[in-house]
Amino acid sequence: MKPVIFMDWDGTIADSMRLCIEEVRYALVHMGLPDRPDRELMQCNGPTNVESIALMNVPEERGDEYLALREKAELELLSAYQRIFPGMKEMLHRVQSCARLVIVSNGNAAYLNASMDFLGVQECFERAQGYRDGHTKAENLAMLLEEMHPTKAVMVGDRAGDMLAGKANHLPTIAACYGYGSPEEWAMADEQAYSVAQLEQMILHLAEE
Repeated sequence: MKPVIFMDWDGTIADSMRLCIEEVRYALVHMGLPDRPDRELMQCNGPTNVESIALMNVPEERGDEYLALREKAELELLSAYQRIFPGMKEMLHRVQSCARLVIVSNGNAAYLNASMDFLGVQECFERAQGYRDGHTKAENLAMLLEEMHPTKAVMVGDRAGDMLAGKANHLPTIAACYGYGSPEEWAMADEQAYSVAQLEQMILHLAEE
């Protein structure tokens, strides 16, 4: 049976930092809140949109407004700013013949579907599990494991939340060290992939075991 490769989206497959920065800036500006330098807006790539409310000091009573504006901007700006890591598209098409690819992301379903379609990789994935209100990435991963019953699986991501989700579900983890995390976050993983090519070799090795 093919192994299941659970993959984070932003910072692992999609090079979406610029998109994140611009969508958060859009929301803040349209709410009349202070703009922030890029280095501060970058903090919002990784956490859920809900978690970013506090990061951006958005008044709690305006949280829903902020979320709606971010989601609107995310889809409107996607074609201008969304990118994929070099070699990733080709790698995904190659490994789908020997592995089942599944996305586990903090992004919402509309964003993931639009992004996969725009980048031309939708057919590579058996499933894309986005954010569910009130559920952590670890809980979403647990739900997928219960439904899919893989005999062999791994969690791939670039941030601490991805490693913690994998460990909470007793899965081996691979850090996408070309992404947005820190060396401290990557050290939490069982293995480190410093390039898309290295990640491909790790997936192929798992499929051959």
